[in-house]
Amino acid sequence: MTIYPVMAGVGVMAGFLSGLFGIGGGIIVTPLLVLLYPMLSGQKLPIEVITGLSSVQGFFSSLVSFALHRVRFQPDWRVIRQFALPMALANFLASLQAGRFSEQFILLVFAVLGLLSLIVTYAFRRPVSVLVERPSLSLPLTGLLLGALCGLVGQGGGFIYLPVLISLFGLQIKQAISTSALIGIIGASGALLGRLGSMDTFLGYSVELVLGIVLGGYLGAALSLRLQSAHLKQALNVFILLCSMELMARVLF
Repeated sequence: MTIYPVMAGVGVMAGFLSGLFGIGGGIIVTPLLVLLYPMLSGQKLPIEVITGLSSVQGFFSSLVSFALHRVRFQPDWRVIRQFALPMALANFLASLQAGRFSEQFILLVFAVLGLLSLIVTYAFRRPVSVLVERPSLSLPLTGLLLGALCGLVGQGGGFIYLPVLISLFGLQIKQAISTSALIGIIGASGALLGRLGSMDTFLGYSVELVLGIVLGGYLGAALSLRLQSAHLKQALNVFILLCSMELMARVLF
């Protein structure tokens, strides 16, 4: 059995940042695999391996998050039915077709999603009335759109659907966070199931990545208790912005 210590190291870094910032980590793992892993190992990972590992990480992180927060689990079942299930379906179907798209296109989609998460967070100070007034239509359509985009890049999509549900649909922050764990499991399941046929390409790296994420997550969470949440949020947004711009620059130039 081949051991990948560099992958474990990347997992520790991804887990540390995830625990530090208090997020699932999909927005962190992919940039590290694309930008950092080749520098440390001298090996560039194929895009199908990167998206596969991202889907594994998303599913695992969502399960852990749900286990930790199940005592306070008070989901909005309307959002689960009308948003999460369509998102999972689109995520699954997009995952099946991801191999038809080029690496440049998939990285561009990821960069755009990262930038959109920041735009939605800062540009929309109040819910969008047209979305709120017709949730039976707007929630499924939004879920389908985000699921299709996240499925291409192997993401559960927490970094984008949380800002969308809170800023655009007006979901209360506490309920959105409580609901997000189950949405993450449902969405990440679609991404992972869609990649079962190519699992042999990334399964060998998965154990090291997940173990590293667990270790790093505990370290990051312990440090986050000592830091101010406002500063952590600013640092996270800077990280997302820089990674998205770097990936976009690689694709376009």
